[in-house]
Amino acid sequence: MATIAEVRAQYPQYADMPDAALADALHQKFYADLPKAEFDAKIGLKPTDNRPAWGQENPKTYEVAQTARKYLGPAVEVAASVGGGVLGAPLGPAGAVGGAGLGYGIGKEITNLADIALGNVKQKSVTADVSRAAKNVLEGASMEAGGQVAAPIIAKAVGKVVDIAQMPLQKAAKMTRDAFGSDIELAVNALRNAKPGMSVSQTLADAGIVNPTAQALIQKSLAKDPSFVMKLNNIQQKQGVNELSKLVGGTTQTEAKAAQTGAKNALNTTLEPVKRNELAAANVAGTTGKQLQSEADRMAMAAANKVDDVRRFEAAKPRAEALAKAKVAETGLSGTAVYNYPKELVKKADEVATQAADASLLLGEAARFKQNLADSVKTYGLKPLTPESVVGKINNILKDPTLAGNDIIEGAVKTIGDDIAKWTENGIVKSEALDAIRKNSVNAAIDKLRPGMDESAKKKLAAGVISRIKEPIVNAIESAGGTGYGQYLRDYAAGANRIDQQKLSAEALALYKKNPKGFIDLVNGETPEAVEKIFGPGNYDIAKQMADDLMKPAAQTQIGVLKETARIPAANIEVEKQASAGQDALRDLMMSHLNKFRLPSYLSATFSTANKGIQILESALGAKTMKTLTESFKSGKSTEELLATLPAEQRNKIIQLMSQATAKGVPIYMKQNRLTPPEYPQQFNQNALAR
Repeated sequence: MATIAEVRAQYPQYADMPDAALADALHQKFYADLPKAEFDAKIGLKPTDNRPAWGQENPKTYEVAQTARKYLGPAVEVAASVGGGVLGAPLGPAGAVGGAGLGYGIGKEITNLADIALGNVKQKSVTADVSRAAKNVLEGASMEAGGQVAAPIIAKAVGKVVDIAQMPLQKAAKMTRDAFGSDIELAVNALRNAKPGMSVSQTLADAGIVNPTAQALIQKSLAKDPSFVMKLNNIQQKQGVNELSKLVGGTTQTEAKAAQTGAKNALNTTLEPVKRNELAAANVAGTTGKQLQSEADRMAMAAANKVDDVRRFEAAKPRAEALAKAKVAETGLSGTAVYNYPKELVKKADEVATQAADASLLLGEAARFKQNLADSVKTYGLKPLTPESVVGKINNILKDPTLAGNDIIEGAVKTIGDDIAKWTENGIVKSEALDAIRKNSVNAAIDKLRPGMDESAKKKLAAGVISRIKEPIVNAIESAGGTGYGQYLRDYAAGANRIDQQKLSAEALALYKKNPKGFIDLVNGETPEAVEKIFGPGNYDIAKQMADDLMKPAAQTQIGVLKETARIPAANIEVEKQASAGQDALRDLMMSHLNKFRLPSYLSATFSTANKGIQILESALGAKTMKTLTESFKSGKSTEELLATLPAEQRNKIIQLMSQATAKGVPIYMKQNRLTPPEYPQQFNQNALAR
């Protein structure tokens, strides 16, 4: 037989099931033939210690008390029953029976209190206690008189007692049911599926239930405990701030600003080196490539010059020899003396020619190497950043007929062309200058053409122009070697967008704290201008701008968090509106549940619409009834229980049925008079009232 631990290890689905419940299920299904105690011991179930704290600290005293309860309990019940019968005897048979029944009920309550103190039973609610006491009185009456005569009398009396004990609860329950009317079922369903942390009134409003009377009753009742209302509001406010702080990066505007600054610094730290590398690569075709070609040409020219030197010195050798021979013939001297100098010239010419030839070979090799490098730049399709490669493509924008007469576009194109020419050196535009021109020249053109324009309008206008000229500039830089420049711009835009999301979340946090209605309008897309102000022209849809990750569940996206956080303030506004509209209906509801003789004579229908009138009605209803309403509306569960409370007339019918069942189906042992000795004949052992 497996132990509890082994069952859990083999079946993870039972991990959260209490040991006792799991043991009961296993015993009932597989081992019902074994005694439960034996089964529990075999599977390793530890016995539950139900002793109260004092019993655990004083085990011997506890054992004595348990023994006393076991043997003295029945004696207490019998003694109380006898005493009650004696006291009720002067009132006749019914009085004796009723007294005995009441005495037995008291005795049972005494033993029940002992059981609670000993930990044998759990203490129940007040309503359950009253019902149990009523049942005990009926049982005592039945045991004494067989129930055929006295039970209906006792039942009626008990019904009155229960009505008195439950009057505030019954009155509160009936008022609540009348207030909800046909919405009871909807309300119960909403309360059972409520968002955690929502109040009763918020839950009803959030579920779309429109019931001004019920909302007015709930609000008026909870106003009796302002501390509860304030604590709940503070908890909800703190929860909302905490949820928004996850998007903002802090709970205050100062912390939000610091988070945005930190995010921007991190973005620049990450992407600035990427930009520098891409712009440096874009300069290769225009600077390094051009330089390599220039060096290749220069070395090729030097090699060619060295070849010419070889030719000249080779030609000098025969001329030196001819000169020596002519000198010998002219002077008639020995050839040795005359020939030495020209011979040295021939030798020197030969050496120089050899050196020139070697140099020519080296320079030629170097020229070919440089040419190969220059050719490799061209092989990879890199094109120098010449003015023509950029300005020509930007000028093509003006060929779009839809831009005819657009002086801003024309002015921007001209300004960009002028700036490019200004930053061109040796026929090449520096990539760093072109990157700056992309950002600055358009704004400069707008400032020049539209002086004094509103900053917001200027940004909107600039965005439209930049979107036109951006592509030619990006293409030119990428074609020159900065192949990751476009991706850098996209990554930077994505990072900047995340910072903008933080900015909008910070704006939402400020509204949540100070202007709940403004917060709800922002989240629901009612203030697109506020979104566009942060994200830029054309970006006004908060649902799109705050949908940060399509892979997340909708509730976990930024817009999802905003919408979820807006539920409680939206419900508060709806509750306030409904409660305000339901004041007259609340007055009528209270009036309908009052004993008219308890109303002050001066309380007219007109006066009762005032707040003072409502206070008088509350007083007339009774403090206990109002307290019951207040406590019941503090949670969805207690409100649901209040709505489920049986009306008095239905409860009395149940008590009557209990009395009838007791009278007709009383077991024989209950008909026996416990005061008659058991050895007496059966006919003498019957209660005279039993039939």
